[in-house]
Amino acid sequence: MAHRTAIGGAGVFLWAGCRWLPALLRIMLIAAGAMGMFGPSVSAAEAAVRYTVSIGPDPGSPVDIEVYIPAVPAPLELYFPATGANARVESLTARTIDGTDLAVRRLDSGYVHVETRGAADVLVAYRLNLSPSVWSPSTWPGGDVSSVRSEDAVWLVGRDVLVELAGDEERAKEIRLHLPAGWRAVMGGRGTVDSDQAVTLAAGEEAVFLLGQLNITRYPLPAGQLTLIVSNDPPWEPAQLAWSVQAMLESLDNKGVVGPPSDLTLAVLRYPGALRLNPLIVSQTAGDHTIVHWVGTGTLTWWRKHAARDMVGWFVDRTLRLAPDARWFKAGLADYGGLALLFDTGFLTVDDMFQSLRALHSNGLHYAGPAWPSLVASALETPPSHAAQRVLSFQSPLVALLLDVELREASRGSFTIFDLWARLAAEQRQGTAATLHTAAVLAPSAEAGLGPGFAQAFIYGNRLPPADFERLFERWFDQQAYP
Repeated sequence: MAHRTAIGGAGVFLWAGCRWLPALLRIMLIAAGAMGMFGPSVSAAEAAVRYTVSIGPDPGSPVDIEVYIPAVPAPLELYFPATGANARVESLTARTIDGTDLAVRRLDSGYVHVETRGAADVLVAYRLNLSPSVWSPSTWPGGDVSSVRSEDAVWLVGRDVLVELAGDEERAKEIRLHLPAGWRAVMGGRGTVDSDQAVTLAAGEEAVFLLGQLNITRYPLPAGQLTLIVSNDPPWEPAQLAWSVQAMLESLDNKGVVGPPSDLTLAVLRYPGALRLNPLIVSQTAGDHTIVHWVGTGTLTWWRKHAARDMVGWFVDRTLRLAPDARWFKAGLADYGGLALLFDTGFLTVDDMFQSLRALHSNGLHYAGPAWPSLVASALETPPSHAAQRVLSFQSPLVALLLDVELREASRGSFTIFDLWARLAAEQRQGTAATLHTAAVLAPSAEAGLGPGFAQAFIYGNRLPPADFERLFERWFDQQAYP
């Protein structure tokens, strides 16, 4: 403000002391003075918040972030959008551009209030401990707090790393990365980025970065390109991972499930520290075509099961527009369809498939029957209850298995759940349906000879599925010989 007043004062002084100036020049000076005193300054909407993220080479070191906030809103209150992110903040300070410290105060709401003292611009600096705790699953990859640091990579998610300005969330953001020598940066939805250049985010866009000593290779896909990212000491050869993904997507293509041209980025990273003993695999997504897998002690076959589920789920999103009541179809197709895909490609033996489907059947039975909501009712719950989440996660795959068996029997092997998917995808490519409700999803099955009783019992209703798994598997296995 002092700067603008000085310019305005000079303009008025020159005009008042030089009456001999031509009228036009006096008008120009008046306008210049007015612009200095009252004209448009950099508005909050135009002034991007600038983040500088600094990461050291030591895996145990914190992540340092400095935020330059121009055109400070009043009051200045900061927060992390992710629940629980505050627990990982080791320190947070604020100062003016000339270095004057500003008081910060944590509010009951979890926000941080900064006493700006009328400063136009403010610098906020904070440190984050992103090393996961073995005893706190919330700090593991995929937990409520998503960002994590391992020995040679850092996974940064904007919601728990970048503070937001309360009431001014739509302001544009710029991010600069200061990384150790030899590190590379990949941004979800954009691919490899130059760490020497600022990354600009549009209003409402979330930043998701994978940073580290990364090995990046590219392979062809039926309708795009696979970018495979592994960190140092990968558990399996990158070529094995790429071949697995290629085979899965080529199998879908051979089944007639054709999606739009699309690239896919897959990162396979080792769990940090002692978490490497964890056999579970956690999946995370960034944008609409980046998938990250955190792996520990599992086998390649174990990883392929997770990868197949994620590939099918990703491809459903790219080929079908499902209405809320039909969300069960994606949930079921991802788990069951992923296993069926692995069996078709030869990645699972008959015994592997028997064991996998038995686990799917057992889990599904546990969350099925009159005591649980139906698939459609669970899909429509907003927000979903615990019961609805269990039904969608575990009963949906079992119903997808039953649907596939019934479709094959009704059509004498000429129509499967993959044929159903391919038909729906083709109809949506032709623009015949904006979104698919459950009735539209099931409509082609009537042409295959499947009556409405199945849907009434297991999709709209909550009848308990058949409990005899061995008989169910015999039916399924015998159908694999159908032409």
